[in-house]
Amino acid sequence: MTLLCILGFMGCSALAQEINGGGGSQAEKASEMMARADNVPEDDWVEVFRHDPKVDPGCLSIDTSCLRLSARWSVDHKISLEETANRFGMKSDSDGPVLGRYVGCVSTESDGASRESLCIEESSEGSDSYEVTVQMERD
Repeated sequence: MTLLCILGFMGCSALAQEINGGGGSQAEKASEMMARADNVPEDDWVEVFRHDPKVDPGCLSIDTSCLRLSARWSVDHKISLEETANRFGMKSDSDGPVLGRYVGCVSTESDGASRESLCIEESSEGSDSYEVTVQMERD
């Protein structure tokens, strides 16, 4: 009976891993997400908010995103949307940001398994003050 319980648990774990995409463990995916977010800010940016993903080995990605990251920085000068998106690993296309744009959003969705967005908005604190927000979700 004990052996059957152990085999059943191992089978459920393998099934959960397969449902969640199998493309690396949740810890590896979370680490990759945090590294990409860390690459966005420049030295003079001030972090306002950060919520890193928490690894939940019991999460099944059938109906929810298992990993989420949100971060926001305040910047007291104009920054290029295109350059910031490139540091984040998002390539601009013909519908994406154009050189010289300072505000706007870029977003991607990959096979329903991941969603990412990067937005630069003018801050309510005054002219030439901006907020940069990054959001990522992975199944």
